[in-house]
Amino acid sequence: MTTQHQRPYRIVTLNYVSLYIKDFGEAIAFYRQVFGAPESVDEQGAIYGWRMGSTWLTVFPSTAGTAHDSNPRNTEFAIQVAAVGDVDRLHRALIAAGATECMSPADTTMYEPMRFACVDDPFGVRIDVYCPFERPTLDRPP
Repeated sequence: MTTQHQRPYRIVTLNYVSLYIKDFGEAIAFYRQVFGAPESVDEQGAIYGWRMGSTWLTVFPSTAGTAHDSNPRNTEFAIQVAAVGDVDRLHRALIAAGATECMSPADTTMYEPMRFACVDDPFGVRIDVYCPFERPTLDRPP
């Protein structure tokens, strides 16, 4: 089943991420609140997928993973959004859905100059949100 969902921010990329979550129903509700209806649900309803740019975020019940009675630990993924203002909008949506503040949106330089924020979702997953700043080109003044 595939559906379209309009978000107040545009995700550019995320590499394939799969999360195996003990609190499966609550996790699906959390991610549905932030990202809308999943674009893919398997026939048994045990695998939910959200398209994130050119890849997928997949949520499984923990019983399908290696730690059957646990939520993920020390897990993090980064979502690149399309515009600097999208960092703040997605950050607010994550907090409104129940995530905990880790770093408020700020302009920073990590690997490159960017707008960056991060939260911890209710299931122990750290979610980074970022947008690189546009770099000046040689044919255009900075």
